[in-house]
Amino acid sequence: MRPVRVVLGALALGVVMVAGIGSFGAGSDEPRLVWSDEFDGRAGELPDGRKWNLETIGQTSGNGELQCYTDVPDNAATDGNGHLVITAHRDPGHYCTDGSQNDYTSARLNTIDKHVWKHGGFEIRAKVPDGVGTWPAFWAVGEDYPEVGWPESGELDVMEVIGADITNLIGTVHFPDEQGERVFLQASTDLPAPLSEDFHVYAMEWDEDAIVWSLDGEEYGRVTRTEVEELGDWVLDDEFYLILNLAIGGVYGGPVGADTVFPQEFVVDYVRVYR
Repeated sequence: MRPVRVVLGALALGVVMVAGIGSFGAGSDEPRLVWSDEFDGRAGELPDGRKWNLETIGQTSGNGELQCYTDVPDNAATDGNGHLVITAHRDPGHYCTDGSQNDYTSARLNTIDKHVWKHGGFEIRAKVPDGVGTWPAFWAVGEDYPEVGWPESGELDVMEVIGADITNLIGTVHFPDEQGERVFLQASTDLPAPLSEDFHVYAMEWDEDAIVWSLDGEEYGRVTRTEVEELGDWVLDDEFYLILNLAIGGVYGGPVGADTVFPQEFVVDYVRVYR
């Protein structure tokens, strides 16, 4: 159940790497861990069903993506070493559960009807794939999405990395304008080395006044309530659920590279929520 996101352009904020600022902002109270998944299952086990749902969709995943999302361990499983591995396979002509056909399989997890949060700190430690055409993401959507649709539900992207631009990290907030059309504000930062070379901690702090993004404990961008309300409606004071996925291709992921080798893996060490 993913709102279609077609990125037509970016209103990028000026970003500065600020040393010494933690994941939850300078001067804030010590955050309290309220939920986490450390992915301590045995090798080959599906993600904990008490915490996550596995979506099984094809064309309705939006954005012209090329994968079928499945609920099998080949696409999402713990590795026995404290990681969740979301794996994308090339599988030409694979039939998705909705009857459509795609040439890749992958996985998307969400916490709908299990866990939702209003404000807090959201953190993932992960190693992203490096193949051109891959699109790993950790994000959140308003719980009222089934009733109000998108972008009225709002969307907060903790992290997105595009395989064709593997040194660039993106954080985004999506919201409606007065006509109900999608507007977004985006922060990004470029790294000297590919993000796929190692694990990194991607985090977002969200409260009633601002959204702040950080990488490995250093803030790289923020969007304030004032900035959002200059363009549209701040629809970000409701409960949101989490989504974790690895997409292939599409209007944002881009064409799959001729030399992109499959399988491709998005390896997640943990997901944590703080208040």
